[in-house]
Amino acid sequence: MRTFTRSRPRSFAATRAQRDDVKAYAKRVLAETQSSHKALLAALKNDQRTIKAPSSSLSADRAALLKLLQKAPKSAFDNLYLTQSAQVQQAAWAVHKGYAQDGTDPALQQVAGTAVPVLENELTTGKSLTPSGLAG
Repeated sequence: MRTFTRSRPRSFAATRAQRDDVKAYAKRVLAETQSSHKALLAALKNDQRTIKAPSSSLSADRAALLKLLQKAPKSAFDNLYLTQSAQVQQAAWAVHKGYAQDGTDPALQQVAGTAVPVLENELTTGKSLTPSGLAG
């Protein structure tokens, strides 16, 4: 499921991006990610059980992506961010879509189902901001 660890690159992007539209996109995605994270944490707890919250640590893959962003020259930052964001969002979409369809916990299934259209919108918007030669 989507966790707030995704927000680190986006909050970084909201300040480092060169283009105003990319900054606005990063800020919007950050807000949506934080909202999704709150919903996830709420769904992990109910009267019958409490599921341990996901780790707040970045995976090795995500840490490597963030390191690349940190080292990117200003002129390449926006395109690299948009490209990486699309990869991360596509993976998150697949997880959420799968759990929304086949998940076993109704509360988590609802969180996943709510996140799917948000992630789809983020992917569409991100692709529209990405120069056509870079869009996949």
